[in-house]
Amino acid sequence: MSTRHPTLATPFAERANQATHPLTNYLFRLMELKRSNLCLSADVQSARQLLDLAEKAGPAIVVFKTHYDLISGWDYNPQTGTGAKLAVLARKHGFLIFEDRKFVDIGKTVQMQYTAGTARIIEWAHITNANIDAGKDMVRALAEAAAKWKERINYEVKTSVTVGTPVLEHFDDAEELSEDGRRLDPREQNGGFYRDGRDADGRKGSIVSITTVTQSFEPVDSPRLSKNMTEGDEVLFPGIEEPPSDRGLLLLAQMSSRGCLMTKEYTQACVEAAREHKIFVMGFVSQESLNTEPEDNFIHMTPGCKLPPQGEGENGHVEGDGLGQQYNTPSKLINVCGVDIVIVGRGITTAMDPQKEAERYQREAWRAYLRPSCDRKLPCTNCLGRNKQGACTYETGAPTAKAHRSNTNNGAPISPEAEDPQDSIPSKVVNFGYSYTGPSTLGFLAKIEGAHPDEPLSTLNPTSGQQDDLFNTRERYKSLIRQLPARSYIEKLGDIYFKGFNWHYYGLERDIFEKQLADWYKLPFSLLTSGGPQALPPDLRVFPGLVFQVLAMALLVLTPGDDHLFESLKYAGNMSFEDLAVDYSESGVAILSLLGKRQMTLTTVMAGFVRASFLKYVAQVTEAWHAIGGAIRDAQEIGLHRDSLDPQPRSDDAESVLENQWEIQRRRRMWMILIGWDVHTGLILGRPITISLGMTPPTLPIDAPIPKDRSKTPVLPRGENDPPTPLTRSLWAHEIILPLREVLELEKEGPCPKDFYRVNRLHQELLDLDARTPSFDGLPECHWLPFVRTTLPQLIAFNFMALHRPYIFTRPKSRTEALRASLRMLHAQKAHFKSLPPQQHRAHSLFFGTFDAIVMIASIYILFPKEHPDLVFESIQQFDWSVERFEIMSVRNGLAKAALGVLRAINLRLRRSLGISSQPGTSAKPTLPSPASTTPSASVGDQNNGPSPYSSYWETSILPSGANPEAATTSSASPQPGSSSTFTNGSSIFSPSVAVGGGVYSTGNSSNDGADGGAAVTAAATAATADFDWGTLPSGFDLASLQPIYATSDLIYNDLMTMGDDSSPSGAAVHSSSTALAGAWDGSDMGAAALPWQFEGDFGNDSVWNLFNQYKSF
Repeated sequence: MSTRHPTLATPFAERANQATHPLTNYLFRLMELKRSNLCLSADVQSARQLLDLAEKAGPAIVVFKTHYDLISGWDYNPQTGTGAKLAVLARKHGFLIFEDRKFVDIGKTVQMQYTAGTARIIEWAHITNANIDAGKDMVRALAEAAAKWKERINYEVKTSVTVGTPVLEHFDDAEELSEDGRRLDPREQNGGFYRDGRDADGRKGSIVSITTVTQSFEPVDSPRLSKNMTEGDEVLFPGIEEPPSDRGLLLLAQMSSRGCLMTKEYTQACVEAAREHKIFVMGFVSQESLNTEPEDNFIHMTPGCKLPPQGEGENGHVEGDGLGQQYNTPSKLINVCGVDIVIVGRGITTAMDPQKEAERYQREAWRAYLRPSCDRKLPCTNCLGRNKQGACTYETGAPTAKAHRSNTNNGAPISPEAEDPQDSIPSKVVNFGYSYTGPSTLGFLAKIEGAHPDEPLSTLNPTSGQQDDLFNTRERYKSLIRQLPARSYIEKLGDIYFKGFNWHYYGLERDIFEKQLADWYKLPFSLLTSGGPQALPPDLRVFPGLVFQVLAMALLVLTPGDDHLFESLKYAGNMSFEDLAVDYSESGVAILSLLGKRQMTLTTVMAGFVRASFLKYVAQVTEAWHAIGGAIRDAQEIGLHRDSLDPQPRSDDAESVLENQWEIQRRRRMWMILIGWDVHTGLILGRPITISLGMTPPTLPIDAPIPKDRSKTPVLPRGENDPPTPLTRSLWAHEIILPLREVLELEKEGPCPKDFYRVNRLHQELLDLDARTPSFDGLPECHWLPFVRTTLPQLIAFNFMALHRPYIFTRPKSRTEALRASLRMLHAQKAHFKSLPPQQHRAHSLFFGTFDAIVMIASIYILFPKEHPDLVFESIQQFDWSVERFEIMSVRNGLAKAALGVLRAINLRLRRSLGISSQPGTSAKPTLPSPASTTPSASVGDQNNGPSPYSSYWETSILPSGANPEAATTSSASPQPGSSSTFTNGSSIFSPSVAVGGGVYSTGNSSNDGADGGAAVTAAATAATADFDWGTLPSGFDLASLQPIYATSDLIYNDLMTMGDDSSPSGAAVHSSSTALAGAWDGSDMGAAALPWQFEGDFGNDSVWNLFNQYKSF
């Protein structure tokens, strides 16, 4: 056969999901958890030996195979007998019991043998087997018996009634036997003293009548056995639930004994019977995989497995037992024959130390599963099984199968002696101009050509010249870690980081960081001095790089009260904490660069992620985009993008298994964060993303409360009554961001797709997602909770903005939705700004959300001033509030500072397009209150913390025509009074009144208050735009030719700025002068013939900025 069945290349974890039998699903998951595919055949002779063997070998196996009829002293008591005790050990060590009964008889007989009789096999054995020589109806009979037993065992109420005094002779098993096995006469019992019911004085003994009623009830679907519970049965194997109460059958399809009479026809009949009874038949006892149909997913157990003596390797000689048994190694059975579980008997039971031998078999069998061996054919069997014949290769430089066939001499392969010594990698690349001497790529290739991926870095420096490199690396590493501050400073700054920043994304876990820090300070100085980084474990080696990034972030969010605690860390005059933060971050980058890309760990990825966060925080967005791309590639290098590449436990004990499960959760959380950053950043900046849109995402992390001790706690989801964790918010953020992947695909179709079905469908999906997204209100307070409440509404609003952004110039409906989404974004941004302390005004989310929304709103109203008059008032007000926030943020946020000049030019065009000017007689910009204002509702930061639920936001206008502004915004736009969209008379930020054409937007105390106020506003807006005309568009201009607006990207990548009429850049320096800006906000210093402030930058002719420059609204 040229192909093999898919199950042979499918991990057990995936096969578990495909399994139809509950016990098969459980067994596959148990195998993955214990890293074992070993079944022990307990071929011993006494019950004591059986239980002792189960106790010792239990941790290494997943199945324990018994022959109960071999065991002398088997106790048949259902509560305290051998079967019950074995079931207790199975729950304790995590294995299933397989009674090798080999049923073969008529249906009624096997039913009674299975469920009744002395042994009652079904009570304690999860699995049994059958030989179908008696016909396939026997399988049906066993399946029916198992189903009836399960139904009875889950609902059974047992009542036992005893009346009177039991009489000795009523119990057969109470009779005593003589040494030769004959039944003793009653007069011979009790040591020869016979009692006839009278005491020694001749009187009859008292007769006491006792009535006892006992009832027991077993809950439905309990996985426990109702009849084998013994004292002390509370120890359960951690990391997995108890096995289901279902019972399973294996069909004996093939045997390993020489001269076996099982024919191919018999084996095929077994396969057919298994397919007919999938709900009961788990698989086969066979010598090879019998899965042939696509839907087959049977499990295969194979006896006759034996390892050569230790020291001889897997190819050592393995002898039979002289009685017909033939043996194979685990490697051959698993990799060549395709079996799932190897059955080992005497190889373990007769060993000097059965426990250690069981562990050896476990390791070898699992290694065979993880690393399929090669039969050295060309192409080999493994490549044939994967349909990769043409790519079959053995080592670096060896030919492929295709090349092998073409490089043979009359069918004979070329001998190794005839191979060209110049075929090595270094010999080939010298043709590209590399030198043999000196440090170069050639020397590096020569060094790694034979290196193993897992070998230590120190082994890559064997020569004297390379020893110099090792010395230089060690000294450079030491010089970098010397820059770390004292441990007390690291702990204090770490506390600031985790409380002030980590809640943004929950990229790090505090307890693990602190454990790594403790491990770092346990390292002896001599180790760093003599061995350098090569002598450290890979994860600890890169840890200082992560510490530097954490310190850098913490220094950026220091509160004024903490400044004096860290003044001593500055080493130069006039040095700021931002300078020190940059210094620390660069030191972290230097460590990562020094260590290179070999033996990277999760800590490497985390250090890269925090570095990207730092760069974005200091307004180096381009560098942050490159840094996050590097972190993603590092994550792919260590396998974060695939579940199949998850790490394995260091050992097989329960503690290591549980710790490994938590480590996998850390990896999945980090990859989830990277996916979100990649997609979200790509859409904000209009840049390509790193992760392929077609890549199947891995499993998401489980929202589990972080335990105090990971080695003793399994990963279990938090309950409905448990408080949210930072991961709760991260999981919702990931779900909100995922639709942006489809938005990216839609953008490829341009502004005029064939139809808008996908846009409308995705819009509805976003509405549904919005409706079910939690607000995190009314929940127990955590220190991070007030900060994250406002982040999810921003993500949702951005989804709508990004979806409709490409179509705002060509589609009225998209303009409406984009305008509403932008206003919603500004509402959320206002609340977010209020929730953050000033030292966190650097946050990139405070900038891009506001800037993109302002530009979107202004562009719509500048180009389409007659549309949406009911939203003009809200738009102008949010514009002014946003400008005020930028002025406050500009002290710390470089992007906000750079954007102020652009906002000035946009404001000019927006107000002139709408016919808005200052109230007659004034030339100043509408008065904005001081950030220190004490007026309750006059400051941006004086609104409430929580975001309002905007479920009805998309269905209603913010300011419907004819409605009172205060009432409308309170009831429609923001259900919570006092939220970011509530307007109050006499205290609005938008005071004094602003003239609109011939009317007035009245927000202060005026005669237009009350029911007629909204009507006046709407009427004024309508009148202002009814007779307004932009003029004539450039000849032949097509709005569909405009590129989508990426405002933040233009500011960062295209150097977007403005030039005034004096040809000076309108940066923050110019903007900071209130006198110079007084007229710029309302255009009163510009006559009708004056040129507006022009946009400058590297944008193209198809950008909206170029259109604004050509198209005058004056």
